[in-house]
Amino acid sequence: MKKIIYILIAFFLTNCTFESNSDLSSDILIKKTFNKSEIKDLQKILDFFNNEICNSDYKKLNQCYENYCLEIISQIEKTVAFNTNLNYEKQRDLYNKISNNTFKEIWRFQKSLPIYERKDTLKYLGFNYEGKYRKFLNEYGKENYAVKNYAENYNVSADLGPAMIAELSMNYKSFRINELKTKLVIAIHYLTLNDQNWRNEKY
Repeated sequence: MKKIIYILIAFFLTNCTFESNSDLSSDILIKKTFNKSEIKDLQKILDFFNNEICNSDYKKLNQCYENYCLEIISQIEKTVAFNTNLNYEKQRDLYNKISNNTFKEIWRFQKSLPIYERKDTLKYLGFNYEGKYRKFLNEYGKENYAVKNYAENYNVSADLGPAMIAELSMNYKSFRINELKTKLVIAIHYLTLNDQNWRNEKY
């Protein structure tokens, strides 16, 4: 009987850990900033990223984020560049699973003007300065100093700029990656960069 009780307790604690690490609807700031439909879509975005870096092994989610961020730093130190290692085709499918409204609260398409030998004006995915995601970053920054710096750089550049990329890649530990909201920031950050790297469409 005692053994059964211990198993049930262990199962309960595991589920609690999983929920706190991956369930956005349990977060007060998320619920304050986004509506229920948007939260469901944000969860799809986060789940997609989690699966990409962790292969569905959510019990080690924090370690997956640690490993992912360390890999980014390792690449930068070797080549001064990095590959996000996210499946772009699956990412495109993800966009079709979330509403246009949620997409616009995070991102917007901009023009990438012709440069060097390229003659076409291309679509470029950037952050939507008028969207709720910016509001979320600024509010989260009130309790997370690293996110505050990240958000302030966003407020100045009005997009995902070089300072933000350098800050998150090289100083990821200061963002407190064990926190659920930081996981969402990391997911959206690297999904945006992945899209910028692979998208090749005329505007």
